[in-house]
Amino acid sequence: MTYPKLFMPALLAPLLALALSVTSSSAAGPAQEPKAPEADEEPPAAEYIEYRALPELGQVSISDGIVRGAKSVERVKARAAELAKRGVFACVDENKPHVYRRTDAVDGRKIETTVVINPPADEESDWTRHLTVRVDGHKKVDCSIGYSPEGDVFVSGVVVFPENGTVEVTAFDADGGALLPPEELEDLESRGVITDDTLQPPDDEEPEKPELEKA
Repeated sequence: MTYPKLFMPALLAPLLALALSVTSSSAAGPAQEPKAPEADEEPPAAEYIEYRALPELGQVSISDGIVRGAKSVERVKARAAELAKRGVFACVDENKPHVYRRTDAVDGRKIETTVVINPPADEESDWTRHLTVRVDGHKKVDCSIGYSPEGDVFVSGVVVFPENGTVEVTAFDADGGALLPPEELEDLESRGVITDDTLQPPDDEEPEKPELEKA
């Protein structure tokens, strides 16, 4: 039995196309999957210190803050000078220290604030910030804002209440325990100065109850 002459080309055409397809796929290699982020890779973040004078609330506050997310960090870097005019002092310039000074009058008192931001000294170091507050010319606060250089003290905020005549410091130790200045140093009239060293755990121990003698 003989076959038509067109049978063989018609049969080989689809087989040839299939072979070319397989060869092309093999040459291209396996499909590339999106690269997953490293497990230990930290998300983009930037720290800042915020200064706010609020005469209508009778206070001046200085607090530590953080920005998270690549787009947010880039905005902070691009607008650092503009933000500083609004009292937001960004930790973004790794080339040199920055000093920010503010003076405000609240409830009859002159509050002078200085924030110093130091970039990391090396790859193993972190940013350090220092805060100085003078009230009516005398120094009242001279401590870290954020982590101290040794990392054993974290000051999250300082609030001055001029009318009430007090200053409030919120701080923690390396284990997250609360730290407070001595009560007498919170008085604006006191000449004592609040420093990292004066911040201590609160005295929560209850006095021992005297033993009662049995009748």
